[in-house]
Amino acid sequence: MARRMRDHILFCSQGRIGMINLDSGREDYLRFNAPGQACWQPGPAFSDGKRIIIWSQEPPENPKADFGAKDSIAFARTHLWIHDFESGGLDEIRLRSLTSIAGLLPGEERVLATWNVDGRMGILTADLDGSHQSAIDSQAGYAYGTSLSPDGTRAAYHITNVPGRNAYEIYIVDLQTRERLPLASHPDYLHFGPEWSPDGRWILYQRCAHKQDPGHERSDICISRSDGSEHRVLTHGQSHWFATSYGSPKTRGGGSNIPRWSPDGRAVTYTRLLPGARTAWQYRPDRPNRDHFNRDYRPKEARGGTDICLIDPETGLITTITHGRPLIWNWRTEWSHDSTQNSFSRAAVGHPSEVWMMGSDGSDGRFLTRGPDELGADFARFYRLDIG
Repeated sequence: MARRMRDHILFCSQGRIGMINLDSGREDYLRFNAPGQACWQPGPAFSDGKRIIIWSQEPPENPKADFGAKDSIAFARTHLWIHDFESGGLDEIRLRSLTSIAGLLPGEERVLATWNVDGRMGILTADLDGSHQSAIDSQAGYAYGTSLSPDGTRAAYHITNVPGRNAYEIYIVDLQTRERLPLASHPDYLHFGPEWSPDGRWILYQRCAHKQDPGHERSDICISRSDGSEHRVLTHGQSHWFATSYGSPKTRGGGSNIPRWSPDGRAVTYTRLLPGARTAWQYRPDRPNRDHFNRDYRPKEARGGTDICLIDPETGLITTITHGRPLIWNWRTEWSHDSTQNSFSRAAVGHPSEVWMMGSDGSDGRFLTRGPDELGADFARFYRLDIG
């Protein structure tokens, strides 16, 4: 029987994974036979369209602990799984807690993963059950945001908390030789979220002037050749919305907002802050960070919003594809596999986040979901799945 690969959008809401079939419009929520897990997130999908890697996390030992304490959410035990949509099976990838999967290696019989334990990071490859691990890189610090090159031969990642070095640097490591190449580092900037261009020649990332912006709310978008020979700044004025914050005290949310290459390599997404933009959630550097959010809700002080734009990486030309109204925030754009559509998140001040989609030129924008009980949905991505 011929395969029927259909476009779906998977998203996160209240610790659950939601799924929308874009042909039928049907909205479902994945259920797993694995007790004791408080949060689930989707990861890379297999090319057969029937399996996907899933990350889960148990509740913290102490929900009231300061963020970063050993019994806080930052150290709550995590698990990795392979979920089979057809059988409903959930097979664990037995890697240590606080490990994330960056991608499937060519042949889809091994994974690339990043771990962080006791002030050290590591990058490794392993079989699909977690066996036959092979160390690729390890050093002091905390690393994440790992991205696998299109040909599966190199990985890019950002790292922080390295003694004697600048905050948030970006490195590239060769999976065969284990050689590590420094790509982006500067004392005035936090470099974050490396992503390979579809042809593997460039790395897309953002840099935040963290000394003036301790809440990491803004950044500029940059690209560098993957051999480190050329660097370009595509935006200026710290105008990309980096650390998002949205919703009401009941529906609040956040998370780093990463620019994305289009699959055809012709464009890069850019969440441009309107002049004078200010969210309802004001960062508070003067108090302990208990929840990795550390903000006060002040909706009357909110100003502006954001537009979603596309940048031509060759010419630097910026095209605005959403024309936002004041107090409307658009962010987290993701591409469909054929580069013709985008999903994105949207929220009015004080309202829960919503998942929307539109054509890649901004046309045909339509609302998809606010999640179960309309408490908010975010982190949407396109998946090609063979599940009817």
